[in-house]
Amino acid sequence: MKKKILSSIAAATLLVGTLAGCGSSSGNVSASAATPNNSATEAPAATEAKTDSAAPAEELEVHLGDQPSFFILKIAEKNGYFEDEFAGSGVKIIVDNFVNQGSAIVEAMNAGDVQLGVLGTMPLVTADANGSGFVAISSVNLSVDGFKLYAGADSGVKTINDFKGKKIAVKFSSNEHEMLLTLLSNAGLTDTDVEIVNMSADDSLNSLISGDVAGAILKGDQLDAANSSGAVIVADNSQSGIIENLLISRPDFAAEHPEVIEGVLRVLERAKVWIDENPEETVNIFVELTNTDPATAKTSFESRTRSISVDDDKFVAPIERTLAFLKGQGTIEDKLKIEDIVDKSFYEASGVSK
Repeated sequence: MKKKILSSIAAATLLVGTLAGCGSSSGNVSASAATPNNSATEAPAATEAKTDSAAPAEELEVHLGDQPSFFILKIAEKNGYFEDEFAGSGVKIIVDNFVNQGSAIVEAMNAGDVQLGVLGTMPLVTADANGSGFVAISSVNLSVDGFKLYAGADSGVKTINDFKGKKIAVKFSSNEHEMLLTLLSNAGLTDTDVEIVNMSADDSLNSLISGDVAGAILKGDQLDAANSSGAVIVADNSQSGIIENLLISRPDFAAEHPEVIEGVLRVLERAKVWIDENPEETVNIFVELTNTDPATAKTSFESRTRSISVDDDKFVAPIERTLAFLKGQGTIEDKLKIEDIVDKSFYEASGVSK
């Protein structure tokens, strides 16, 4: 499939290769294991011959890709919800934490090391345009205005147009990348009017504070540090559209284990309800697990809401927007459709109420 790649995206590595080695040791931070019910294999009475008629259920190990700034899976693990949901089933859920975020999860899923993941619409659509065939199951996180375009304290930038000819840092092939290009377009600029520099989230923040770049798209746990440095918010994603993170599955896993996906959805909804009822405790748990500054964790928590939904506005519309955006930029071919990406059936079968 021949691709026409936008100049600002061409440098991004579309991580669809196969990982070297085996397993998913890169980024694994914790495991939530269901204990199989082995009562049927207890020793029989002494007068009876021992038989193997009831062997323990075969264990199914499922890796679920998470990102450092997300709360919901950490709360689900901490509260034991995976163990509750899959007790006696032989299913073992292992949550892998990927510092390099969506692109790293895509790479691990393409390699078969991770079966499920939580990531944004940009890496999802890009991966599917390159043949991954990932299935979008439901929304997980939503941000209405929690992503910010900052200008450095000494950059002299006050409006988006002031960035003309200056450097802006953002992680390529990410939701933030789409946000930046949309904001530029809304202001009548293109990617050639500025110098877009491909940087990780942490490097973007550090480069903004040091003055190496004039601007950066930042989110969540980076906002407090940017504000403290004197950086100025020029725009946010309320001007470019809702940014969501989705639960996605490898296509083979979705076909073979729908009951596991339905169970994970129930766990996510249970964790979401608990978080909504216990916001302060949620932040405290996150601080304990990640050693994050409490004020920073609180800002990060408030930059998103948790939403386990397949409603069109919360789930489908942001994917459609990214799909249309990438087609409009000539980054992907026109043949990929929303129907190729979205499958609401797992949500509908899970019993999770809207």
